[in-house]
Amino acid sequence: MKLVDSRRLTGPNLQLRVPAAIAEVQFDPGETADAVISAWDDAITRMLDAVGWSDETRFVRPFADERGAAVGFSAPFDALYAATEANEWALLCAAASLGGEPAPALEVEAARIAAAIEAERRPDLVRLSARAAAAGLPVLIDEDGVSVGLGAYSRTWPLDAVPDPDTIDLSALGTIPVVAVTGTNGKTTCTRWLARMFAYAGQTSGNTSTDGVVVGGVIVEDGDCTGPGAARRLLRRTELQAAVLETARGGLLRRGFVLPHCDAALITNVSDDHLGEYGIQTLDELASVKAIIGGCVDSEGLVVLGADSEALARRPWRFPAPKVWFSMRPDQPRVLEHLAAGGEAWLLDDGALVRARGSKREPLIGTDEITLGLSGAAPHNLANALGVAAIATGLGLPTDAILRALREFGRDPQDNPGRLERYELDGVLVVLDFAHNLDGLRHQVDVVAALRREQPGRLCVSFGMAGDRSDAMLAALAREIARMAPDHVVVREQPEYMRGRVVGEVPAILRAAFVGEGIDPAAIDEAPDERTAVAIARRWARPGDTIAVFAHTERAPLW
Repeated sequence: MKLVDSRRLTGPNLQLRVPAAIAEVQFDPGETADAVISAWDDAITRMLDAVGWSDETRFVRPFADERGAAVGFSAPFDALYAATEANEWALLCAAASLGGEPAPALEVEAARIAAAIEAERRPDLVRLSARAAAAGLPVLIDEDGVSVGLGAYSRTWPLDAVPDPDTIDLSALGTIPVVAVTGTNGKTTCTRWLARMFAYAGQTSGNTSTDGVVVGGVIVEDGDCTGPGAARRLLRRTELQAAVLETARGGLLRRGFVLPHCDAALITNVSDDHLGEYGIQTLDELASVKAIIGGCVDSEGLVVLGADSEALARRPWRFPAPKVWFSMRPDQPRVLEHLAAGGEAWLLDDGALVRARGSKREPLIGTDEITLGLSGAAPHNLANALGVAAIATGLGLPTDAILRALREFGRDPQDNPGRLERYELDGVLVVLDFAHNLDGLRHQVDVVAALRREQPGRLCVSFGMAGDRSDAMLAALAREIARMAPDHVVVREQPEYMRGRVVGEVPAILRAAFVGEGIDPAAIDEAPDERTAVAIARRWARPGDTIAVFAHTERAPLW
């Protein structure tokens, strides 16, 4: 048995709604899940009893391929490091037992872990959290400090300067609307769009995304900010009146969701991307990861889900909050079933975004008025529009603010950087988009076809991909690009995302796949990075041509 990863889960997660310790293990040949789990369970039971944690909840998640499992248990939030050590000890014992070797002595290790628990404990934070919870206030704790409340109604103290919890006036603190957004595609666009709707409603809004943290329309932090750390930094900003959190699969699996509760959740879709990481090997498992945020919405909120995503539509989700489905098809079976039961859905019907409740239909806006829809050439953005309109309406934002955002968002390329940015340079149309998985590129096939009808010159595609995709997935991505019928292709390295590959490996796989799809080898160039790839494409292009740049990541060098 091999220990693959061991970590803390600081918030609601795939296994539990509370903090926990988790470890993922890979079985050795001949080992079975039953044998490994039984040996771990025996060891962790003895350890938890020894340190006085016998009431904690244990969990096991066998992997679909039967070659590994995730094991862990709930633990006090102020002793999670010690909890991971206890879990690792139990796995060490299990490995020894399976190998016929003596198990490590419990007494010595239990004393060490008990001492680690005592050193880590923060009884002041436990008391503060209990007081805040009784008042309906969230508490955020990390190395940056301790905060009670959210945004404009929060206070934050350094970890070493937390006042006596009984002296804090909790009546002066409160919360702000918080929306969590996840899905395989569309997360960033929906997050930015919703933040714009809050802004048009007169609120100082902020959002996290793969591109950074934005407050009041200004970037205050660059980088991939889709995990709980960035969310905490945003939620502590005292000018903030509403927050929209792009919530990535990786952050949910590594640490869990940032808050025990939020006001609304949007799950756009679920498709094949990043399978195999953290033992998540099937679409149903991936959908369950995305659904973590749905379980964090109270009964007064709403959970909006994409019904056109089969991985979402086929599951009978049970959330505390009401479900609202959205679909590009007015005859979508899941939606019709939901409406027949008196539920709410948002539909694309007869050229308009329509709110449906039971048998009632209320058109909101024509699709030709939605800038990001590109007059129907970008149907994926019309799906995104349905999702954000459902969330904003459900939260009670003014209709005029929602309509204004639907009409105006995307007119400026910097409204949604990296997503369908379009520029004309010396008569050449340049399109930048972050499409980096099969569904994302499938959407771009239609977009590129529509753009070429307006500018019917030649097409050059610049494409690169992170090294953590399999050879088969890289070839499948190349096939989607080949469907665009490019006249020229530039394959490139992603120097910041090699992820175990060597230089030249990914471009070589992509080149072979393009040739296999019938693209002339002489029409394929290679580049060491995105900036060089676009420079090559621009030298090739002439007025009337189009350059499409996919998995666009190196924004500053490219600009």
